[in-house]
Formats: sequence, structure tokens, C-alpha cells
Amino acid sequence: MKKHAKIFGSIGAAALAISFGALTTASDVSAVNPTGPSPASADVTVELIVTGNVPGVTIESPVDEAEYIGLNIPVRTVYTDTTRLVYTLTYVAPDETRTDYVLPDIYVADYGTASGINEITINVAEYGGKYGNYILSSRADGAGSTTDSVSLKLSALDFVVKGAEEKTNNPIITITSGSNVSEALVQVLDKDGNVVFTRPLDITLDEDGETDVTLPLTSYGVPTDDYTVVITPYDASGNIVDVNRTGIVRYTAPDVPDVPDTGSFFGSIGLSRSDLISTGIALLAVSVVFGILIVAKKNRDSKHRR
Repeated sequence: MKKHAKIFGSIGAAALAISFGALTTASDVSAVNPTGPSPASADVTVELIVTGNVPGVTIESPVDEAEYIGLNIPVRTVYTDTTRLVYTLTYVAPDETRTDYVLPDIYVADYGTASGINEITINVAEYGGKYGNYILSSRADGAGSTTDSVSLKLSALDFVVKGAEEKTNNPIITITSGSNVSEALVQVLDKDGNVVFTRPLDITLDEDGETDVTLPLTSYGVPTDDYTVVITPYDASGNIVDVNRTGIVRYTAPDVPDVPDTGSFFGSIGLSRSDLISTGIALLAVSVVFGILIVAKKNRDSKHRR
């Protein structure tokens, strides 16, 4: 594809005669126009065509449908035959309302056009500062214009399962949070959608960092199963800054102690056979010691009476 520029002008017969004089003679002109030269006021239209390569542009990063945690977007753009790049960031609200933010022009050639790679980081805090869905467009200007665009998502936080506590098997998750996210409420749901925690965990987050959180499922006596973690992000003022983040964790309930049938009291406190044996031995030892002390005391008393 080429861009064409047309230049029009009016040139008198005398100018034409000068321009083409090297190719024609007076007799040639008379032969073409036997009535004589054209009047000086005659106009001739000349069309000149100027061509140039249409610029090319490709956004290599982010890829389409990419997701980032936080408000920074790393951008890498490849361009050809370009004078300047113009980026436009469009926020797409949940109701599909769109807001455009045009970034400052980036000139990539001192004169003419150039080809190369442009790398920038867009701080969305400077352009509305909202988490959600966006469209990023890059327009290359030169001998014409070409535009490339991608869609992407900015999320306030995400989490991964880090592991589990050794004795309780309580899951440990690592929450990665972005800018302006200072707090989160964490709740766990069972497979039927029932909440597990009496009250959600209120977690203080490290903005633009990671925070480990232990989910105390053992304290609630839930069985081995998959559970849904629901995390709601808040800013320092207590405002919800993004939609809930959800994910699945696997919980394996710890082994139940081998509790003998020792009556309602011992059964309720969960003493195992080994616990009862150890306790019995300890009580027997204490009883022996007290018995020895009592016998010794009686012997001393009998001696004093004599």
C-alpha cells in the first residue's frame, strides 16, 4: 500500500517550450500546431506522484487477553517506517462504558521515518487508576497511519497455594497484591457454598508485594475436601477496589487420635490410649512419692513420742 500525493500547477506555453525545447524544434512545434504558438495565457495541468512506505506497528507485549497484578503495564512495540507512536489506553467499565486516555506522543525519528522497538511502562495510576478491563492501542504515523491494539486486564490481587502446616494441615496461601491494595477479607466456602469461618479473616497486605496467610480449617473441624477461597480487596479507606478473587484449595484433615471408650468426660477431651497410659503412670508415681512421704512422717512422729 502506498500513499500518493498530487501536486497541481499552471504553466504557460512559454514555460512548456523551455521545458521541452531540448526534445522539439521550431519546425516540430509548427508541425504540431500549424496555426502558431499557443497564447501565453493557456494553462496546462501537470500531476506529480510522491510515494512512501506505509508505517507498520505491532504490540508484542502485552499479548491479547493478558492479565497483570497491579497498575503497571509493560509495553513492547515493534514499528517500521514510522515518525511517531501514539498510545491510547481505554478503560472498559463493567457496564461497557469506555473512557479513553491518550498518552503523550513518542517521536521515534529525528527526521523522516525510522524502524525499531519501543519499550515503555504505563502507570495506570496516572490514567484513572482503576482495576478492570482495558484496551491498549498503538498508532504509528508516517506516510499514513497504522494501528494495532490488544485487550488486557488489571487485577488488584491474586493468590497461590504455598503449602500446609505440618501438624494441622491448614493450607497456607501467598497473596500477591498491587498498588492501592492495603487490606483483604478472606473467607472459605465448602462445596455446598456454605461459609466455613464464623468471621472472615481480616488481612493487612503488603502493597505491591506478597503476604502469606494461613487458613485455620482445622479449628472448624471440616473434613478432607476441596474448598473455595474468596478474597475481597480494599484500599486504605475501606473501599472495595476490585472484584472478588476466588480459587480452590485442597484440605486434608489430620488423622483422628485412637480414642478408647472411656466415658463421656475422657472421650470429650480426646485422650488417646497412649495419653491415658502416660497419665496413669505419672499418677502412680506421684502416689508412690506421697506414700513414702507419709510413711516417713509417721516414723518421725512415733520417735518424738518416745
